[in-house]
Amino acid sequence: MTQRRKIRWLIAHYPAYLFVRTAEVFRTELEKLCPGQFDLEIHTFDSYVKQYDKLNVMTQFPPEIPGLEEPSLKNPEFKDRAVSEFKQVRSKWETIFNALRDGEFELSQTQVNIVGTYLKSDYNALDLPFLFNDHDHVTRVLDGKIGDKFGEGLAESHDIRGLGFTYSGGYRVIGANKEITNLNDLSNTTFLTTTGPSKFLFDELGVAPIDKAEASPSDHGDIQDEGGAIETTYLRFTGKYVLKTDHSMFLTTILTGNKFFESLTPEQQEAFKIAAKTVAKVERIWSVDDAAKYERDAEANGIKIVELSKEDKDRLRHASKQSYKQIMKLKINPLIVTSIIQEGKRSK
Repeated sequence: MTQRRKIRWLIAHYPAYLFVRTAEVFRTELEKLCPGQFDLEIHTFDSYVKQYDKLNVMTQFPPEIPGLEEPSLKNPEFKDRAVSEFKQVRSKWETIFNALRDGEFELSQTQVNIVGTYLKSDYNALDLPFLFNDHDHVTRVLDGKIGDKFGEGLAESHDIRGLGFTYSGGYRVIGANKEITNLNDLSNTTFLTTTGPSKFLFDELGVAPIDKAEASPSDHGDIQDEGGAIETTYLRFTGKYVLKTDHSMFLTTILTGNKFFESLTPEQQEAFKIAAKTVAKVERIWSVDDAAKYERDAEANGIKIVELSKEDKDRLRHASKQSYKQIMKLKINPLIVTSIIQEGKRSK
């Protein structure tokens, strides 16, 4: 009898529960496709370090993106460190990606802007404002040839392969603890963005937001508590007021190391691809459903969601078109952006 091969899925993103359920579905799908061949362990940073006593750096540094990542170990020194010291976070991500390449764990999942920042800048294209027309457009891009090119291109350049794309709460919105009813309100509000494309977008509106690179880990909570606003998604926002901008999708990606992937048989490689795309679709549906539930329950939970006026929607879309002129600064291949936009036109 062939011994089952142990593989480990490290969830490199928070809130972890969103991705534990994704990994659990992957385990089920992989068992259907490769019965009796694999045992899948699912780990957060903390559980991996505790079980294997390796890669302790994963739990020792503050988050890359305030409010989107939580420090695994509550370290009181985080809030006292200078912004310049947060460059240490780069060391954490280099450690994680090197460990994935080397087979310290076999699968992972994190946000595309982390991949865009530390591995392949073209992934930043997926954070561009109003890039996607709707969820159907997202599905056709990410589950089709364009999505495959992202994953294969990453494998060719960095020995890490993208297997599929999931959401992380779906559309981005703006959250605050004071009521923000329109885009003008942001002009006099401290506002923290989480991606380069978002900063360019709101710069075009004259908002002058704080980029994540300029913010400390404690800023996420402080800005919100002190009357500021944050770029966020429904599922990780803890405040009371939401301006529903829906300006871009918050995407994550399922990753594996080439060293591990190439150790699989051709049949197993295909099974991993199929399982990843299957669970990616399931997770994206879950995120859409979660967002719908958030909106249904918002009033009962004391949360006020404000829709943008037509005038503000037009302003935001115009600013987004202007912000696309900055994509070369983000080192994004414009042909990728064009291909995604063209796919959207074919859907009409």
